[in-house]
Parts: sequence; C-alpha cells; structure tokens
Amino acid sequence: MTKTTLKKLLTFVATILVICLFGALAIGSSSEDTSTTDQGTGTAQQDNNSGFTDCKIEIKSCRLAKTYDGKPAVIVLYSYTNNKDTATSFTVAVQDSVFQNGIGLNEAYILDDSANYSSDNQLKDIKKGATLDVEVAYELNDSTTDIVVEVEEFISFKDFKVTKTFKIA
Repeated sequence: MTKTTLKKLLTFVATILVICLFGALAIGSSSEDTSTTDQGTGTAQQDNNSGFTDCKIEIKSCRLAKTYDGKPAVIVLYSYTNNKDTATSFTVAVQDSVFQNGIGLNEAYILDDSANYSSDNQLKDIKKGATLDVEVAYELNDSTTDIVVEVEEFISFKDFKVTKTFKIA
C-alpha cells in the first residue's frame, strides 16, 4: 500500500467516525432530569428511568454512618437492574456522584461490621433482567447539610441523570 493510498484510507475512516459521532450526539441530545426530595434518611420515592437504556437505577435511601477513622459518612442504597445483553456491574454501568453544598463527596471506607455496610455488590456482574441492591458510602463534609445524589449511565450520548435530595439533619 502506498503512502497516498494509506492517507486516503485514514481520511475516509476519520470522516466516517466523525459523521457517526455527530449523528449519535444529535439523536441523544435530549436533556432530562428527575428530582425528588426525601424528608429524612428513610426510603425514597421511585425515580423516573425513562432516559436510561442499559440499566434501571432507583435511588432508594440513605443512612448515616462513620468512616473507619470516625468521620461522618452516608451510605446510599441503590437498586440496579441490568438491561444489557451482557453481564455488567453497577460500577461499570453507571457514574454515581453525591454532592454537599455543590461539592462532590469522596467514597468512604467503612468497616463492614459497622452499620451493617457491605460494598460487595458494587462489582458483582449481573445478567440481563437481574436486579441487585448496591450500597455505596461517601464521606460527608459536615453532618447537617443536605446531600444530592446523581446517577447517570457511564457511557451514553444522552444528557440524562436521576437525581434525589436527602435531608441529613
């Protein structure tokens, strides 16, 4: 293959990729956000998942806990249903974020026996149609300010997320 032919082939492939990318962005450019507020750390209402294609996520509840070194933390309980044809875990399927005063919280390290916390389900692959409850702990910046939980599909051209606000104090 000559240098000219290779250059034409690479230009053709790059053009096709750009066309596909813009087409996908145009199709998935809807912006939708669902928000509900919970009046405590108890159970939360069902979220609207109409914007997700590969999974269904419900932000169920949250509860207070302490990190391994005694700092305040919150454990968020999600319900994750896989809709993909291949087995996938919560961690691979979605991007979960928790904010307090607009600042993202870091995941927390909590001893398994404290607060009956188990992070095991975050990495478990589940098959299509299966549902699994998943807990994720986050270190709080303070013990009184509300938190906002946001979940969006990890790889998606849609600008869609499920959002829920929880009162901490």
